[in-house]
Amino acid sequence: MKNSAIILWERYKKEKNEKALEALLELYDDLIYYWASKFVSYGEPLEDLVQIGYLGFLKAVENYDPEKGELSTYISHFVLGEIRHYLRDKIDKVKIPRSVKTLINKMDKYINGVWEKENRYPTTDEIARYLNVKKEAVEELFRIKESIVAISLEDMEIEMDKIRAEKLESFKLPIEDKIAIEQTLSKLPDIQKKIIEFIFYQDLTQMEVAKILKISQSQVSRLLKIALKRLREMF
Repeated sequence: MKNSAIILWERYKKEKNEKALEALLELYDDLIYYWASKFVSYGEPLEDLVQIGYLGFLKAVENYDPEKGELSTYISHFVLGEIRHYLRDKIDKVKIPRSVKTLINKMDKYINGVWEKENRYPTTDEIARYLNVKKEAVEELFRIKESIVAISLEDMEIEMDKIRAEKLESFKLPIEDKIAIEQTLSKLPDIQKKIIEFIFYQDLTQMEVAKILKISQSQVSRLLKIALKRLREMF
């Protein structure tokens, strides 16, 4: 049985019925706002990001093919892609001072060095002492790096976002599947398990997870990618 979204999509595609398109947009308006809200930390007004998201929605509706999967997942893909392209263009126009880039590189080398020697990640306070800056400056460096790195990791992020979108439907899984997922997660290293739980169960951003675990956002991304790869292999 077709759901209401597919019926509206078919009506719009066959008849170019504007009312069907408006009704479809109303169905997915909350989804567009949801994804747009994930990027407000980049300094752009939510309403601006939502407007960009609407462009992604329209592209998704025009290009959707039922054989490509769920309509909601497809719309999420295009909305996120449109927002990322917009933010990437904005970032490209912002000149990051050489001194800031130097500090970020120095911070990364220090973090990697501590990990290799002590098998742990340094705290924000330790990084601040090493760089001879205030703790707030370290947090700002992480924020700047996230703005650069997160947008450039588009392909990986879109895959994560697909999983996130599908996570919203996880309550429909049979109980045996839920048990299997929990058992598989329990086999991951603690830090990878925590990252999965924070992002997909508590719906935190990578930067929020980085602050909790006292590691960088890029390290969260890298560990998440490893964890997802291991989960796929175990399934």
